[in-house]
Amino acid sequence: MSHPKTVVICGKGELAIFICQYFLNHKEYKILHVVADKFEPVSTDQTLIDFCYQNNISVIEDNKVENLPGYESGDFTCDLCFVVFHKRILPLKFINSCKRILNIHLSYLPKYRGVRPVNWALKNGEQSHGVTIHEINEGIDAGPIVNQISFSIYPEFEEVIDTYTRAINYSRQLFLDTMPILERITPRPQVNSEATIYYEKDNHSLEERMTFTKKASLELLNQA
Repeated sequence: MSHPKTVVICGKGELAIFICQYFLNHKEYKILHVVADKFEPVSTDQTLIDFCYQNNISVIEDNKVENLPGYESGDFTCDLCFVVFHKRILPLKFINSCKRILNIHLSYLPKYRGVRPVNWALKNGEQSHGVTIHEINEGIDAGPIVNQISFSIYPEFEEVIDTYTRAINYSRQLFLDTMPILERITPRPQVNSEATIYYEKDNHSLEERMTFTKKASLELLNQA
């Protein structure tokens, strides 16, 4: 009987909890640790940290992969790492310690790399958006694409929270569709000439799309 593949999850939110539950339910995987971000999305009913305590999962609560057991000594390794809304840039040492490391990004890459991809898609009046599972490299959301899905969005009447919620639902389905065939998929490089990227410093330009609703965004702008 083969040993279960070891897994680390980095991130936060209901999607990270969903992915943790998947690995708990599939005995061919074993969760070694979760690296959790205390600052959860507003829409999260349960925190990832609470979920870990309830399920006896080892959790690093300060969001720092450097605090994983064995990391500093160079002894840390895992078969698979899944990253879900982890804001810190992962060090190359950690990336190289994982036999495979994947990220779920809420855009149809290579468009909308970086922060707040849903907000920017609505701000720019896009008619479609997407979700991508991709390998992590040294770039920002620039690694080869494993799988992705696109869906229609409606900037004329949707709030950010509406599109975000649908993107999370599509992320769950994409994850479930991908995992059984993950080892058979050959990742394809992104076309960098088609890429767009946004940084934290660009957030002020989102204006009415800054937060989950136009009303809250405008109130925030008026306080500035």
